[in-house]
Amino acid sequence: MRPGVTTNQTEGEFMSMRKQTVLVVLAALALLLLVGMPALAQPTHSTWGSFVNAGGVPAGSTLVVNVTYKVTNDEDSGNAGYWALDSYNKQLQVWQGPDKTTFYVVGRYTGTWQTFAGALSPGSGVTQTRDASGPFEGGYVATFEFSGTINPGGYKANGNIGAFDLQGTKTDVLLGTYGAGQTGPPEPVSVLGLYFPGYQPFDYINWGWTYHYRNQSWNNFDLSPASGDIVP
Repeated sequence: MRPGVTTNQTEGEFMSMRKQTVLVVLAALALLLLVGMPALAQPTHSTWGSFVNAGGVPAGSTLVVNVTYKVTNDEDSGNAGYWALDSYNKQLQVWQGPDKTTFYVVGRYTGTWQTFAGALSPGSGVTQTRDASGPFEGGYVATFEFSGTINPGGYKANGNIGAFDLQGTKTDVLLGTYGAGQTGPPEPVSVLGLYFPGYQPFDYINWGWTYHYRNQSWNNFDLSPASGDIVP
């Protein structure tokens, strides 16, 4: 699930510093420790909760939308192509800033992914040999500009607003790569657009998702290179 490729169409986090001599020693030790270990051992990564929070919302902002909803059949984007169908619960919170035209949004996702034999893995693009599924979580923090009238379009501004089927398909996932004709979910839904019609631009402050399968994980964060993979 990557901004610019996902159905949100508006959605890059890790840094480390080591002295060169220490790096050489650690690399040598790592080679010794990795002998006989699974190639897809779970990598170290920051927790998604460390960036999916409202800590940057300015004082004096007003919470104007606080809703949850269910999403099904959302095609998840990997490095090579769409690789899984996601079902998840999403919490969407939006604050109106003190200037009344800048809005701050936090989206939080928790759910499950389903991949299929023949699909490409999200990290290295390895062909999956079996169907598999597992949990994931993540989200984003962003801002957008809006000077119109907040219009919920029949949806309430607080609480659960139901379910949205994005109609992604196994057939599309099994096409393998973006260049092989993959289209993604045919029914993209902008819940923000329901409340803020015509909002723009949508600027991500940070985003990231982490996916789990047994002792494997794939971490796709904005401030660091994607790491790990999911290969059943």
